[in-house]
Order: sequence, then structure tokens, then C-alpha cells
Amino acid sequence: MKNRKGNFGETVNSSISKFIFIIFLLISTLSCTPVQYGFDARENSKFSTFDNLGVSKEDFIKEYGFPTNKGMYQEASVTKVEKLYYTEKVKDFLVTTRFIFVNDILEQMERVETINNFTDTRGQVERTR
Repeated sequence: MKNRKGNFGETVNSSISKFIFIIFLLISTLSCTPVQYGFDARENSKFSTFDNLGVSKEDFIKEYGFPTNKGMYQEASVTKVEKLYYTEKVKDFLVTTRFIFVNDILEQMERVETINNFTDTRGQVERTR
């Protein structure tokens, strides 16, 4: 009798261990996402339909988040010019768009750079590290 109860307990423990292992594998597999270098690959640029010149810099950042990079300078003594750069991965391209704010009001938007064949560029960057 003792052996039978011992075997049953071992079978239950073994089943629980297998169940936990399967759950762990499922969670591990489903939690993986294909995001590289912080870029969310998408089909179209999030700015492809943008047409809101005149919006404030504060509202723009609330809507689109902080820029990848920025530059600024001052014209005359009262005109502050700020350039916000947003880089995003669109299919196999890296697209950089520049937004120019004059005194914190959006005056201009333009695509600055498009880099083709992102995988080759990524390899070059990784080799230089």
C-alpha cells in the first residue's frame, strides 16, 4: 500500500511540474515581441496624414511623444527656432521627419532622411560598437 500511495504522490508532483513548465513556455513564447532598437515597425509613418501646422509644441509632444533628437537656435533677440526630429521604422526603412517650431508654434514639417535596407545598416552599426 505504501508504494502505491508514494507512486500516486510522485505522479501528481510530476504532473504539476509538467503543467508549470508548459505554462512557462507559453508565457515566454507569447511575450516575445519583434521590437529592435526601440523602433516599432509599421506599414505607414505616423506622420503620413499629419496636416496640423500652427499647433503648439506642448500639444504636439503630448500627441507624438518626445523627439529622437532636437536642435535650436535664436533669430534676432525674440525669435526662438526649435527643430524636433522623429525617427521611425517604416517597413525596411528608417524615416526621419523634422518639425520646426518658431516661438513654440509649429511652422514647418519635412522628411529629412530615409535610410533603405535597415538590416544592412544595423549590421554596420553593431560592428562599430
